[in-house]
Amino acid sequence: MHLRFLSRLAPLLLLVPATRADEPAAPAAPPRDTEIRKIDGIFGSDLPKTERKGSLRLIVHPHFGDLTNRDYIRVLTGLRWGVNDHTELTTGVESYFDHGLKHTSEGNGIGDLRLGGKYGFGEKLVPGYETSAGLNLFFPVGHPPVGMTNGHNEYSPYFVIGKKIATHPGLELFLNTGVNLLQGTSIPGSFEVNTPHSNSLSFTPGLVYNRNQYHYTLELTYESTSLIGQDNKQFFTIRPGFAWDLPPKLKFHAKGRVTVGLGVHVTFGPDGVSTGGGGKVRAEFGISRWFRHDQPAAKDPDVSSR
Repeated sequence: MHLRFLSRLAPLLLLVPATRADEPAAPAAPPRDTEIRKIDGIFGSDLPKTERKGSLRLIVHPHFGDLTNRDYIRVLTGLRWGVNDHTELTTGVESYFDHGLKHTSEGNGIGDLRLGGKYGFGEKLVPGYETSAGLNLFFPVGHPPVGMTNGHNEYSPYFVIGKKIATHPGLELFLNTGVNLLQGTSIPGSFEVNTPHSNSLSFTPGLVYNRNQYHYTLELTYESTSLIGQDNKQFFTIRPGFAWDLPPKLKFHAKGRVTVGLGVHVTFGPDGVSTGGGGKVRAEFGISRWFRHDQPAAKDPDVSSR
């Protein structure tokens, strides 16, 4: 049933008409830097857009929910670099720290390494629609707590097609397809409820609506191990999310972007119906200027030197 539902929903993306040159100009879309980005636990899909050329951003993503759910707190720290107009690279490490609020302790260290890359084709492949292809890599390292990783290396290539609706600025429809290949390691780990334990293929149609500093998302994910996995398991997840970019006064007028997000999910799978949700905080800071060697600005000629 789930596969039949997605097979009907996915083609709707391609039925959205491309904007004709002789149509009236639509209201301006939100600037790219104000659009929503992938936030694990809130919005998990990669979109077609890539980072601006020359941009280098530091990303800090603490999991404050761990203060009540775990003996340690996870903090993802990474970099995202716009190599050129079509290519971006990402790297990150997720550390864990004993927060001292529980009676047990897992210690401190680095639990995993993440790498990624994406190439944006623009509208070259499908006129009127933006497309991108990318690869995300995940490697558990060190001696992380068992519940922090599943103990497997993950190789996740994907392809995404998206369409921004000209008549509704800020609204974007997308379809993300990909595979997740698992490779066992010597690092112990555990799988979360209703997640594949072997290689899987996924399809995620969804939408994003960026309205000023507010972002609304919806993902409908179908994942299956039938074709490339070692078993025959099906998973269907509904994930709505909301994110808010904090105004300057709430981030103490610090430069950069601080986003607070809330998300929930309902998954139908072999383990029955599972639900979850929570909040996330992510901060992004542009650090390209740290590496620039700009010449100091010339003095105002109207001001005399003394």
